Amino acid sequence: MSPLFADANVILHAEKLFTIAGVSVTNSMLLGWVVSGLLVSVFIFASKRIKVDASGKGLSLLEIIVEFITNMADDVMHDRKKAVKYAPFLITLFCFIIFNNWAGLLPGVGSITYHHQPLFRAWTSDLTGTLALSITSIILIQVYTIRELKVGGYLKHYFSDKPYNPINLFVGLLEVLGEFTRIASLSLRLFGNIFAGEVLLLVLSSITSFGSPIATLPFIFMELFVGFIQAFVFTTLVIVYLTLATSSHDEEHETDHSTVHANPVGQPSLASGSQK
Repeated sequence: MSPLFADANVILHAEKLFTIAGVSVTNSMLLGWVVSGLLVSVFIFASKRIKVDASGKGLSLLEIIVEFITNMADDVMHDRKKAVKYAPFLITLFCFIIFNNWAGLLPGVGSITYHHQPLFRAWTSDLTGTLALSITSIILIQVYTIRELKVGGYLKHYFSDKPYNPINLFVGLLEVLGEFTRIASLSLRLFGNIFAGEVLLLVLSSITSFGSPIATLPFIFMELFVGFIQAFVFTTLVIVYLTLATSSHDEEHETDHSTVHANPVGQPSLASGSQK
């Protein structure tokens, strides 16, 4: 490791702070719990003040977030009722990610120490945290799929209606393997972008010394935007995975059937470029 990075003290993994009942508590876990507690408190407070003519900047901001995520799910699912049904899960996911991303930019995060270790670290800048978030999201998608399609429909989603066919069995196993690759892609994408941003700010602070507040200010605004984009991308991908998982083969067949009727046999298709 170069002397620059040694001085900046860039550490890939979260640091252990203390142990509770044999469970190690890291600085990323601690900040994640703090953000979670604040989010739960805000949601409980907002739920008690919900009215038909609700007013106030805080409630308006929550309304914007709720409407934004619900509309985003509706655009992907093409089913408003279904989007509203899964909105609580998606809104919680989006808020948890974006506020953990932004929490890593707060003054004191990374600089306040406990037993010579940073007391706080963003949950999403720890690969263990993003991996846990991805695993939880994929498991919840499987639970929602079983509730939506029942066990028979769930298995049919992977292995079609003829699992004894070697080709269907092979394709089904690839679909199961695909769930694990989704976990890896979700966790690595989020971790890589957030951790890289924190390293950038840390290195700039080390280089500029006394002028670091001014030098890093533009990059802090950039990281605020990156934090939003990463929360948006993660939530959008989860919506897509949820939509694909909870769509039965009958719905897919109806979609294909309607497409065939829209382009009957013998009629030239614009996509095929068969105009004469």
